[in-house]
Amino acid sequence: MGFLKKFKQGATDAIKMYDKVKTNKKLTYDELYEIMKDGTYSIGVPEIKGSGIMRCIKFPPVDKYLVQVAVTGTTITITRVYSGVEGFAKEAMGNALTDGMYDVLNKENIDLNRATREVGEVLSGLLGEKGLLKDKP
Repeated sequence: MGFLKKFKQGATDAIKMYDKVKTNKKLTYDELYEIMKDGTYSIGVPEIKGSGIMRCIKFPPVDKYLVQVAVTGTTITITRVYSGVEGFAKEAMGNALTDGMYDVLNKENIDLNRATREVGEVLSGLLGEKGLLKDKP
């Protein structure tokens, strides 16, 4: 991998906190979970949490973050979120001490940003096998 490509990937890992996957039909959380549970993820096994509009698919917490999957129409969004009040407090303290640069310098943040991309890649593969992945233009 060339220097420029490594630099670009490093910048993406430090900043981009989400990944999106487009499907060719609307899926419910139950349908998506049935597809996702067949995948192998480095951050653990997904679970459906919540009910109604608060429903989502979550992975087990890693440090102060966790990866969460949400469905809106034909778009599946994979993002990292704080795993609780403690995670938010650590982040706020880190930002206060580093003048807002904590996200860029934080290895946990970078690792979970990579994990969101990995979940998106595995999910894209699973959806592709089922014929549900929207073709890219």
